[in-house]
Amino acid sequence: MVDVDPTYLAVLVALLVVLISCIFVFKKFFGAKADTVLLIGLSDSGKTQMFSKLINNKSTVITYTSLSENIYDGLLTPSNETLRLIDFPGAERMRKQLSEKWLSKERGSLKKIVAVIDSSSINKRARDVAELLYDTLLESNKKVPMLVACNKQDVGLAKAPHVISTLLEKEFSLINQSRAASLQSTDGSNSRALTLTNPNVSFEWNKLPIKVDFVKCCALETDADDEEKNLIGVRDAIGI
Repeated sequence: MVDVDPTYLAVLVALLVVLISCIFVFKKFFGAKADTVLLIGLSDSGKTQMFSKLINNKSTVITYTSLSENIYDGLLTPSNETLRLIDFPGAERMRKQLSEKWLSKERGSLKKIVAVIDSSSINKRARDVAELLYDTLLESNKKVPMLVACNKQDVGLAKAPHVISTLLEKEFSLINQSRAASLQSTDGSNSRALTLTNPNVSFEWNKLPIKVDFVKCCALETDADDEEKNLIGVRDAIGI
């Protein structure tokens, strides 16, 4: 019988455990099929109406505040691929679940994140919208492309996508700076790992490693021939 050095055996077992862990992590985050479109946004942004219209553009939905996701598994692409559509609640108390479940554990399944914005109230809620988008991009490790759906374009006070894009860039710059300053004042840690981009320069969308697009839309789809009153841009972006 051959004697085996216990130290050698322990190292071998440790290496095996690390290898298995690496394989698990790889499959979890890179091996999963990216087939999920995740709708996020503040309450009253029009997410549930959009969810309903993307499934069936003839449907009419009475929306209400919910604390659970709406899930549809049968969204078909022109090439007959099946996508899963998730309407995640806008309630602030659900942010932890959004982060832990969809932006972490299920991140590998995400094809695109659609951030639905009420274009008619963006001036009043710019900071709240920016905080949600900022945290979503940060907590998803800047791995998932994002579409910002500038909803309610049928409302007279609605802002155009390019205006919203510029407004959010400014808000992101402020968030970068405030979080960096807060971290440095508490423990002196490297703030760049916990901010989206370098806090010492103004934020720009093109500084991110993933693409963030802005489109105009109206979840009510009151006029299918009017680009501002339909979901054509959203449908094209998610490939349905």
